[in-house]
Amino acid sequence: MSGGAKMKFSVKHQMKFTYSKAVFLEPTYVRLRPRDDYSLKLESFELEVDPSPAGRSEGQDLVGNQETLIWFNGSLSSLTVRARSQVETLLSNPFNYLVVDPSTLKLPARYSVDNRLMLTPYLFRAQPDKGIEDLAQTLLHESDDNTLNFLYHATDYISREFSKIIRVQGDALSPNQTLRRKEGACRDLAVLFMDICRSLGLAARFVSGYKFDPEAVDAHELHAWAEVYLPGAGWRGYDPSWGLAVADHHIPLAAGPTPQEAMPVSGNFRGSDVLSNLDYSVEIENLEVAKR
Repeated sequence: MSGGAKMKFSVKHQMKFTYSKAVFLEPTYVRLRPRDDYSLKLESFELEVDPSPAGRSEGQDLVGNQETLIWFNGSLSSLTVRARSQVETLLSNPFNYLVVDPSTLKLPARYSVDNRLMLTPYLFRAQPDKGIEDLAQTLLHESDDNTLNFLYHATDYISREFSKIIRVQGDALSPNQTLRRKEGACRDLAVLFMDICRSLGLAARFVSGYKFDPEAVDAHELHAWAEVYLPGAGWRGYDPSWGLAVADHHIPLAAGPTPQEAMPVSGNFRGSDVLSNLDYSVEIENLEVAKR
């Protein structure tokens, strides 16, 4: 969209967990409330839980995500979580910013001492891999050693060279697994992009949310992308699944140094020999188009 027009969306997201026999749910975190910041205005949000929990509380986690903690008395055989949101996206130009620290504009990036201390979890690489480091160096060379060029080029490269698949459940693959397979779900590609960035000293974090594109095969799926920290600009989003900088078609929910901090629902249950199943639905409506 051009011309700085704001966009409004309605989002309905339902997740139903069923168990082969009754279980006792441990306290469970729900992170389905969209952000409310410079890029997004949250106009309304409702969260329904069935069966009704014995208690619920609102809070903010260590990395700034809004979350709802729910807990239950007794056992249950299913859990349904329904979230309804209405948002206005504000970021029509994802490049309207100024990077105030020139030492991050040339790679490998060098943050100030204070910033680096705060960003340590977003620079950590669990499994350094030479293949990823070699790819990062190649992409950097093709970007004239410029950070902003590199970020766009790496995003575009993953989108072009890796096949995108839908994998509903399961943890994100490790970066080297995705690199070798040359394919991945959106969360796999986001984690790969993050590791490429971290190998060159750029702080990167994982983001879960939604992307509005009614023609896409994954239009009714939870989406994932990455954000990179640039001093002066803050956290800026890049979507390697689509090869673009994140703007007003993306609706972020939660973010963290790993995918675990951004899970929409997380918790455990007590019970042995129990099979669990997840059914879900995501509906996103462009309200500006709907009212015409």
